[in-house]
Amino acid sequence: MTQATVMNLTTQDSFKVAKGAPQVIIRLVGGDDDAVRAVNSLAKRGLRALGVARTKAGTLEEYELVGMISLIDPPRPDSAETIRRCNTMGVDVKMITGDQQIIAKEVAHRLGMGRVILDANHLVDEDKSEEEITDHCIRADGFAQVIPEHKHKVVELLQKRGILVGMTGDGVNDAPALKKANVGIAVHGCTDAARSAADIVLLAPGLSTIVDGLMTSRAIFQRMRSYALYRITSTVHFLMFFFCITIAEKWTMKPILLILICILNDAATLVISVDNAKISAHPDKWRIGQLIFLSVVLGALLTGLSFGHYFVAKNVFNVTKDQLEAIMYLHISSAPHFVIFSTRLSGYFWENMPSPIFFIAVMGTQVFAMLICVYGVIVGEPIGWIWGIAVIGISLVYFIFLDFVKVYIFKNWTFEFTARAWPSKTRKEKLIARRAREIQQKRVWISIDKVRQVGLQIKALEALKA
Repeated sequence: MTQATVMNLTTQDSFKVAKGAPQVIIRLVGGDDDAVRAVNSLAKRGLRALGVARTKAGTLEEYELVGMISLIDPPRPDSAETIRRCNTMGVDVKMITGDQQIIAKEVAHRLGMGRVILDANHLVDEDKSEEEITDHCIRADGFAQVIPEHKHKVVELLQKRGILVGMTGDGVNDAPALKKANVGIAVHGCTDAARSAADIVLLAPGLSTIVDGLMTSRAIFQRMRSYALYRITSTVHFLMFFFCITIAEKWTMKPILLILICILNDAATLVISVDNAKISAHPDKWRIGQLIFLSVVLGALLTGLSFGHYFVAKNVFNVTKDQLEAIMYLHISSAPHFVIFSTRLSGYFWENMPSPIFFIAVMGTQVFAMLICVYGVIVGEPIGWIWGIAVIGISLVYFIFLDFVKVYIFKNWTFEFTARAWPSKTRKEKLIARRAREIQQKRVWISIDKVRQVGLQIKALEALKA
């Protein structure tokens, strides 16, 4: 509330004027039911109100209401679409505002958000435990009548539950929460305090840039995971095969061919950075155990295929030493390179097509390896087109089999699976706590859905009456 004293210099008469939040001004004048109804009527339309009062004639202590000024503070034009896109990407959006609760509900409705808006006093309710307050924060769609301390409190409570929190703001009062959040985002036109406290500063107006950032970060994550999975798989394959075959058969490959394998592998993996990464519908998380387990399985299966090529070519078809070396070189160059098309995705390889540059680069290494083996360049003795097509064809069929293995592991690798496969006290406790939260959350969402349905029915009845 702001107050000022006005004096008439001619008559020396003076009076005080006050303006501020409607509830404060109404309390200042001793209450006014008509004013309360007017404020509520404005709030239902998403309009803010500013109360104005002045002292009565002959006194500087007793105030009377002058009126209410309606103000509109519309959401940014792209806010509704940004919130919708964030929700589809698995990001829960909560609104934090200093407006009245009824205004916050109307704004949330316009933005397509839920209307479970809590008064900020719930955050400092001494009758409730911190656990209960945190549950309310998680379930709420927004908070009304907040002050800077409340914003910081919301971020802190959510983080204690292990939730990664991003916070947007533009003012000085947003700085503490921006600093506390895992990712503080200062919007376009923010104050210096908000800019210094934030991790990211948006240079373009609106909030849609946040979604672009989410998509870019998830694409980068997918490429990193694809590279790690392919690199570990190929390394396991090379080490297991060459170590075992050297000990068992005393067989080695020419150094020039080993160098070619390394060069072609690097050429294929470099273009992962320009691949068409599939954006996940939910936040990503590094699962190191899953990554290593899958890499070892794929590497072991590739090793088995390599041994099959070696013994069949040597013992069944009785190829020469140079031809055997060329066949094994072509196989080791082609089989892992086909697998790179599988490691791009957690689903089936055909669900998302690779970029043209990625496809050309990988297939180019295949063509190069096949030609030098078919015509005997570098490898010593040509193997002919029949062997070349046979090796590539077997690698292609085996790649499809490995893709199904990969999908099966991705689908069945869950926290429950790891807790049962490698039981420990910590995992069991986490599993019990997770199941309890899931049951409680399910009950809560059922209750919230019922409340929303009742709210829609009430709104429909009010519309009919109008």
